[in-house]
Amino acid sequence: MLDILKSIEWLHLLGTTPWEILATVSGMTGVILIARQNILGWPLGLVWAAISACLAFRWNLVSDSILYLSAIPMQVYCWIVWYHKGKESMISDIPFRPTWMPVQRQLLLVVAAMLSIFLWGKGITAAAGHFSWVPEPSLLWRDSTTTVLNYYAQFLQARKRMENWLIWVIVNILGIHIYWVKDAPIYSIQYAFFLVLGVYGWVQWHRKAMHKQVAP
Repeated sequence: MLDILKSIEWLHLLGTTPWEILATVSGMTGVILIARQNILGWPLGLVWAAISACLAFRWNLVSDSILYLSAIPMQVYCWIVWYHKGKESMISDIPFRPTWMPVQRQLLLVVAAMLSIFLWGKGITAAAGHFSWVPEPSLLWRDSTTTVLNYYAQFLQARKRMENWLIWVIVNILGIHIYWVKDAPIYSIQYAFFLVLGVYGWVQWHRKAMHKQVAP
């Protein structure tokens, strides 16, 4: 283990370009703010998504390139939902707090996610075979899984559903592996931080959800 740690170029982990560092800082700060239910996390997510889209395309991670590009309007969507839900809660006096989905919907969510991953992977493969401008996908199914689950997690996060943090755990673990294999250690370390922050976010939201249940 010590030999592995000694062999790592630690300065390289800080990022090979200012863009990688900016994306990392923006992304991690945004997650911290979202975990604390601070709406300012979403504009930082826009910065992270835009830079990440360019970098992922350079690394031939086709699914992730599409993911980051589509994450831009998703961040705007989440921003708008939180803004309007926040205003509605002030008017109606009903707090916009984290909640769990019913068990039946959770099971449906799992089935829908697995089907979506399968269809996405097949679609990317077909696109690469028919369009010259689409590069051959790298790490197809791992990349497809992180991409599809990102969509589900962000949508659930916009609605403050607790399940989003469980999905982020899967995404972040796969992200650590994918970007380490692609020789992009700054993004691998970024996803490791996201994994820790995801646990932090779950704890913060869980407290709010429990507070709602015990409130008179």
